[in-house]
Amino acid sequence: MVDSSVGSNAVPWPDLGIDGEPELLFQPAFDLATGRLFGFEALLRLRRCVPVPGYISPDQLIPTAEANGHMTAVNRWVLSEACSEAVSWPPEVQLAVNCSVFQLRRNEAAPAAASAIGASGLDPGRLSIEVTGTALADDGTAADLHALSRLGIRLTLDDMGSDLLSLKNLSHLSVNTVKIAGSLIGGLEQVGASTRAIVETTVKVTHSLGLCAAAKSVETAGQAATLREIGADVGQGYFYSPPLAAEHALALTHVDTPASGPIMVPTTPESQPDIP
Repeated sequence: MVDSSVGSNAVPWPDLGIDGEPELLFQPAFDLATGRLFGFEALLRLRRCVPVPGYISPDQLIPTAEANGHMTAVNRWVLSEACSEAVSWPPEVQLAVNCSVFQLRRNEAAPAAASAIGASGLDPGRLSIEVTGTALADDGTAADLHALSRLGIRLTLDDMGSDLLSLKNLSHLSVNTVKIAGSLIGGLEQVGASTRAIVETTVKVTHSLGLCAAAKSVETAGQAATLREIGADVGQGYFYSPPLAAEHALALTHVDTPASGPIMVPTTPESQPDIP
């Protein structure tokens, strides 16, 4: 059983019926032109102590929370905890938190974000809610997405793939950033592949809309160099850093040297994929 007092705020962690300790890790993202820290994406993890230490699979955590009707409470905890951490960072460092279609359809994201911002004092302009193209195209999510925008919160289109038609859904929403899918970034160094052309076109279209072009899952120096060549704005991935424990994320915000490669900050062993 998890103690409901876990975390640095008054929002309790719900009893999901899974033994494990919730925590947030923070994966840094960097400005590709300058190498300086741009922000962090908050990632929810549930650490199991027995019988075998390690992280509980996101494939188990999220469906269990949804089936038990606890996703609202989980989302509130994540936003509250993440915003509470972010207020200790320098004001130019951004915070990103994932949000699912499930939450948006139920009009839960905006109230949870408003509560977290109010309790923490975080500038809403420093918070970005990451949503998928499916969420942007879903009529049932529009009210919550507009409510987030009215709060001054930024929106990020996550996992942008090769279907540029998805960008048509940005015209009526206050989306600030397009994050290119890791599957495309992983193909940038394949000889003869069309991936570079797709990524370059995505960056150009994104910029033509006045938006920030970010890349996730940057794994190699070659991928980072290519992204800089084609003009992408932000890079995130294991080439730079795995997700960090909160104290190590805070330490990174005080490092003045721009990151051109893997950062030398103590890290938390982490191999689970990103989840909302």
